[in-house]
Amino acid sequence: MSVRRLLLVRHGESVWNVEQRVQGHECRGLTDAGHVQAQRTAEVIGVHFAGATLVTSDLGRCQDTAAPIAAALGVVPSVDPVLRERHFGRWEGLTREGLELDDPGRFRRWRAGEDVIGEVGGESDVEIRARAARVFAALLGPGSDDGSGSGSGSDDAPRTVVAVTHGGTIWYGVHELLRFAGYRLGAVHNASLTELVLGGRGPAGLDPELPQLARFNETSHLG
Repeated sequence: MSVRRLLLVRHGESVWNVEQRVQGHECRGLTDAGHVQAQRTAEVIGVHFAGATLVTSDLGRCQDTAAPIAAALGVVPSVDPVLRERHFGRWEGLTREGLELDDPGRFRRWRAGEDVIGEVGGESDVEIRARAARVFAALLGPGSDDGSGSGSGSDDAPRTVVAVTHGGTIWYGVHELLRFAGYRLGAVHNASLTELVLGGRGPAGLDPELPQLARFNETSHLG
């Protein structure tokens, strides 16, 4: 099997990131710093991932991040709403202080790791894990089975896909795709790079038929 790569890019810093608001599907665009992050990310991707295809979430903060990457790669990005951030229901737009005032008990449970977002009309942990893993497996191609059987088969065509998406989508999707029993990875920062590889030799003992995590939350290009 030829090597296939999926480079996951979290969007640049957004207005609501700075305001510490729950974003979800809501979008107020990137800050000036976020646009700089997007440009720096594009420069690195243009050099190291020439020939890659590009796909982005349909939310504005991702499309703004994808624009300079598309220019660096010389491609037109595909737009896939399945790459969206999770929906946070009636919590969207609220700050941490607002949540502590309006829904303190549920907010404390969420901070403690409980799956409560479905209770406020949003997408549960189980739902976002499954959705994100499915789209990542599809982007990697046959062989990157997410456990549903949808990735069975073989494909010898090497390829690289760059996907501009969201922190929650990356975090939950990687945990599910790599079959992690618990949540062992750290935060996903703005404009960070996370790379999944399928078909590489990898460390001894790893199954080449399963995706491998080549890097996670890399931000050295932003320094």
